[in-house]
Amino acid sequence: MRMKTMLSAMLASTLLTLPAWAEPAPAGHVDRIFLHGRIWTGDDAQPWAEALAVSGDTLVGVGKDADIKAMAAADTAVIDLAGRFVTPGFQDAHVHFPGPSVNAINLDDVTTLEEFQARLKAFAAAHPDLPWITGKGWGYSIFPNQIADKKYIDAVVPDRPVYLQERDAHMGLANSAAVRVAGVTAATQDPPNGHIMKAKSGEPTGEFKEAAQGLIASKIPPESDDLRYHTLLAHMDEAAQVGLTSLQDAMTFPETVPIFERALAANTLKQRFQFAMVMVPGVGPYSLQHHLARPITEADVAPYVQLRAKLRGPLLKVVAIKGVLDGTVDAMTATMYDPYVGTNITGIPFWETDELNQTVALYDKLGFQVLLHAIGDKAIAQALDAFGYAQKVNGTTGRRHRIEHAEVPDLPDLKRFHDLGVIASTQPIFANPDETVLKNFDPLLGPKRASHADSFKIFDDAGIAQAFGSDWDNFTFSPMEGIAVAVTRMTADGKPLGGWYPNGRISVEAALRHYTRDGAYATFDDAVRGALTKGKLADFAVLSQDLTKIDPTKIRQTKVLLTVMGGVDTWRSPDFH
Repeated sequence: MRMKTMLSAMLASTLLTLPAWAEPAPAGHVDRIFLHGRIWTGDDAQPWAEALAVSGDTLVGVGKDADIKAMAAADTAVIDLAGRFVTPGFQDAHVHFPGPSVNAINLDDVTTLEEFQARLKAFAAAHPDLPWITGKGWGYSIFPNQIADKKYIDAVVPDRPVYLQERDAHMGLANSAAVRVAGVTAATQDPPNGHIMKAKSGEPTGEFKEAAQGLIASKIPPESDDLRYHTLLAHMDEAAQVGLTSLQDAMTFPETVPIFERALAANTLKQRFQFAMVMVPGVGPYSLQHHLARPITEADVAPYVQLRAKLRGPLLKVVAIKGVLDGTVDAMTATMYDPYVGTNITGIPFWETDELNQTVALYDKLGFQVLLHAIGDKAIAQALDAFGYAQKVNGTTGRRHRIEHAEVPDLPDLKRFHDLGVIASTQPIFANPDETVLKNFDPLLGPKRASHADSFKIFDDAGIAQAFGSDWDNFTFSPMEGIAVAVTRMTADGKPLGGWYPNGRISVEAALRHYTRDGAYATFDDAVRGALTKGKLADFAVLSQDLTKIDPTKIRQTKVLLTVMGGVDTWRSPDFH
């Protein structure tokens, strides 16, 4: 009963009641005008404006106050921006929706083992009816010697299975109860593309990396469709509050699409969604057996082609395919040419080159954009090889294929990005120099590689199209956090002094472009959104500060006062009046 009450309240809080001006109006009728603003349009031909005019879901005027005011009819709503800063709606080029369950614990801001244990203990006490406790967000820096172990969970929750993913979701930590439920023992062998971490005695430590996580995940009871739907509603609310109007789901399984279609039918969508379907149909972004059981065929991909024809936008759109080539630096599973410092480990390659080339070429031939997760320099080169192969055998261009994350490129490969027209889909929050970055990520790479890791300037300087995202729910999707990191390369408390490898910094306007018009370009939507120009969709956000004028260390203090998607307010702060 308590769950039903909570879900009902959640639904009530997320449903939008459309204002009168959002009802159908005569063609060309100006429903609202926004005056007296400082509007960064994202349009090089007219980078700044004072006012906007909205008709239905479209911008019908962008320019000076007097010109826009003259467009108003007697019943046009007039909003005074009072000099506030306006930006095109933020596009997050890499998220994972519907996102974590409303019944999961969020450990994103945990910085010590004591806090980790206290939060987990309190969550377990507050949710006595949950058969499993799940969540994510921890980083290696909270554990002694950066070594995760089930004993740290057992100490506070010994009676129920617990599985908590690390902040980038490529590994997770289970307690002893969960390990027992999974039937994992000292004798259990590593699955392909995964590691079961074990102590010297052979006993599992509770840490599962990459594909080995499936041993635990397969035992966790699935959530109901209703719970997943209400989870989607809750997270869309959160995204609207930080100015997001468009989200690229970076790894979509077909069975999740009906959740979004339900929201579309109910008129509860608060962002535009673009989906990247998993590369191996029925399996995931890579073969769990490392090798494909057989080559992927056009018949295998037919459901994706049908879904693409069905979902063409403007709110739901199938545009891409997602593959994963390696893991992460923190887990030493990202594929590198040279070993991680102090080890002989070079990561886990998830694909064989020939199989990857043939698979990418198939999707390229069928007109799909392909997104390849590649973090290590060797994996990035493998992705570029696959895109080059597809372009050569198919004679295609303009597919706007993407490399997701691209954290540690081999610098000579930047030219190949540019020449092949490959988009760097990067996450500025990855460069936030917190304890895990400084104590685990940076030392594992060593200074030669770390000096250009997550350096967004190297892509800009090479003339490479770059779209910003967050990798939410692994990291916050707040664009203010992302912009602050991209511009300062410092944490919220100003560390390290001068920034982490400050040569990688970019300007505020460059960061805004990557979060707006470049994000739209990355999903083939640049003709209809991403900049505030006449005829494009009315997607924009009103901010409490002018990002181009304030001290960069104050960017994180900026609040989103109003978010508009398709002419409709999806978030309005009590401070906006």
